[in-house]
Amino acid sequence: MRIILSEATQTACSVFWTAGQRIDPTTNTTFVWRLTSTDTHSDTVSVMRYSNWDQGQPNNHMGVLEGCIRLARVYSYKWHDSSCNEAYCSVCELDTI
Repeated sequence: MRIILSEATQTACSVFWTAGQRIDPTTNTTFVWRLTSTDTHSDTVSVMRYSNWDQGQPNNHMGVLEGCIRLARVYSYKWHDSSCNEAYCSVCELDTI
């Protein structure tokens, strides 16, 4: 596995989405890795065996449910929960030979 950020992306973005979401982003459920969209089927969802949460995260800031995980340069790319409606860049994973 290799994670790739293009040079243009690195300079244009300081906040990135990951594939991490709550099992149900509309309720306070556990976070999982989504392999496709928002399906909850076991073949498209992977349990998180690794985490890199920033201190105090996830926190549902100001009592608002935050169902997605983002990375931000300003937080040394530690994970923060966030509203899924924000517009950020994405991190992509590619299999390489």
